[in-house]
Amino acid sequence: METRRIFVDRVKTKNGLFFVTGPTYRYVVNVLRKSPGDRIDIIDGKGYLYRSQVHSVKNREVYFKILDVVYRPEEKRPRITLCVSPIKGPRMDWMIEKATELGVDRILPTLFKRTVVKFDENEKKIERWRKLTIEASRQSGRFTVPEVLSPIPLRGILSYLKDAQNRWVLYEHERERKIKEAFKELGEGEICVVIGPEGGIEESEITWLTQNRFVPFSLGDPIFRTETTPLVILSIIHYEFMKR
Repeated sequence: METRRIFVDRVKTKNGLFFVTGPTYRYVVNVLRKSPGDRIDIIDGKGYLYRSQVHSVKNREVYFKILDVVYRPEEKRPRITLCVSPIKGPRMDWMIEKATELGVDRILPTLFKRTVVKFDENEKKIERWRKLTIEASRQSGRFTVPEVLSPIPLRGILSYLKDAQNRWVLYEHERERKIKEAFKELGEGEICVVIGPEGGIEESEITWLTQNRFVPFSLGDPIFRTETTPLVILSIIHYEFMKR
C-alpha cells in the first residue's frame, strides 16, 4: 500500500512524539482515515522527510512516532525563480500547480503595465496559491515546497534576485537569441525567468530589464499563453539538467 504524505510548515513535538492539529489533524483522520499503527510520511518543505507511524489520536491531535529521517538535497540544478504576470481566473491556479510539479523554487507574481489582474488588500488569492504548492509538492513527491510571494511591481523584483546570476526574459519580439543560447551562456548561480502578461511586455519595460542584466530570449515561432510559457521553460530546464 502506498504511504501517504502530509506537509507541516513547523515540526511540533510533545513527550517525544510529533503531533499535528487543526486542518492537518482533520486531513489525517477524516480524509486519509489513519489510525494508530498506520504508516505516514511527513515533509517539512525544507528537504526533510520523516517516515512515521501514527502513535495515537486524542483531543483533536494526532501523534506520530518517527521511524526514520531522510534528507534529500535539491537536485543538481540551480534554484529557479519565476517572475510571472498574474493571470485571471483558474488558469493561474493551474500554472502554479504545474510549475510546482516541474521544480520551480520561487514564484513572484509580477505586475507589468499591461497586467490585467488587480490586487487590493485581498490576500486570499495568495494563500490559495500557497496551498496549491503544498498539495502539488505532496502529490509529486517533492521534499521542498516552492515559495509564493505577494505580487510586486516589475521594478521591485531586484531585491529578491541578488543570487540570480542568470537572468532571462522571454520576449516575443526577440528575433536573434533563441532559448538554447541561454544554456550555452549559463553561469553559476540561480536562474530567474521573467514572463510578461498576455498583452506583452512594453518596450520601456524591456529596456529597464536589459539595463538590469536580463537577457531577452525567444521560445521560437509559437506564441504561448502566459500560463503555458512557464511550463515550457521549466520543462526545458528540467531536460537540460537531466543530461548533465
